[in-house]
Amino acid sequence: MERISKYQLGAMIILFQIGSTPLFELGIRANQDAWLVVFTSFLLGLLLLFLFLAIQHREPEKNWSQLLIQYFGSFAGKFVLLLYALFFAYESMRNLRDFGDLTLMTILPRGPISLIMLIMLTISIYAIYKGIEVFFRLAEFIVVGVLSFYLILLIMQFISGAVHWNRLFPVLENGLQPVLRESVAHTVWFPFGQMVIFLMFWSYLNEKKEMFKTSIRSFFISGIVILIANIMNLVVLGPELTGISTVPLLQSVQLIQIAEIFERFDALVILLFYAGIFIKATLWYLAAILGLSQLFHTDYRRFALPVGAVIYITSLLPRSWQSHLEIGDIIADQFHVNKIFIGIIPAVLFFVMLIRGRLKRRPK
Repeated sequence: MERISKYQLGAMIILFQIGSTPLFELGIRANQDAWLVVFTSFLLGLLLLFLFLAIQHREPEKNWSQLLIQYFGSFAGKFVLLLYALFFAYESMRNLRDFGDLTLMTILPRGPISLIMLIMLTISIYAIYKGIEVFFRLAEFIVVGVLSFYLILLIMQFISGAVHWNRLFPVLENGLQPVLRESVAHTVWFPFGQMVIFLMFWSYLNEKKEMFKTSIRSFFISGIVILIANIMNLVVLGPELTGISTVPLLQSVQLIQIAEIFERFDALVILLFYAGIFIKATLWYLAAILGLSQLFHTDYRRFALPVGAVIYITSLLPRSWQSHLEIGDIIADQFHVNKIFIGIIPAVLFFVMLIRGRLKRRPK
């Protein structure tokens, strides 16, 4: 069985959580209080993380696929597992499309999006064929560079004088309700609740005692990066301009100009986006085929090509990035997909685990 170290797990959590998140300004419906939405969602996401860790702690050697079948029964468990495989594949498709549209908006405006996404998908398939351990080792290799580049951008924004703290005021102008509503409705599920995916991978950790500390520490680091990126967009662009910007972080970085020498950091930001999107898309993809391999009792690599074909074809369906985002909002808000797969089903399974655990301890 493949194994991963605590450092590889921590690196993967950081990169996955950051992922494509800086592409968007989270909680912008709350205007200048968007950063409070992120902070509140981070705390709520921490509660979800405790739930996921509690589930894994009770069965440390089993992944999410095995837990669903064991506690929901063969028929119901396999049905729910199939739904999760579809959910994971759908999330991978969304990140693949983000990659394609970002490339068109930035460096290849006339490039064929089908070819751009095919190249990305091919690299993901290659990473999957190399195995879980190798893919997690890749995350360990690049995480230091990603965090360092974000720190450099932060320092450059301060030195350039583009930061205006008054754009964060007044705080809670419309009260706490808009912040809580936005947090519960959207931001807690993306990106913080997406830690549910690690229920597929925690069982591969070779140091089970380090699971709690490593996961929570990495969750805090990624949360801080996301919060700082969110705040910097607000203080550099202002809530109005941030709200209408297609890629706020990219636009805020374009304002960096120091002594007419240090400027145009667009390429650096795009590289950070590419690294995050690649890690996130591939991990969702890997989780989907791991679920299918449990269903059909075969090696997960056998599903890499057919699942990849489905992901690729569906990523071509939206006519534009705007329609792609609108479809995502409809699926998340009207069908409550995130709430079901991230919140409700794990909570029900944990409740079932508690009940069965108590029944086993009762004397006959």
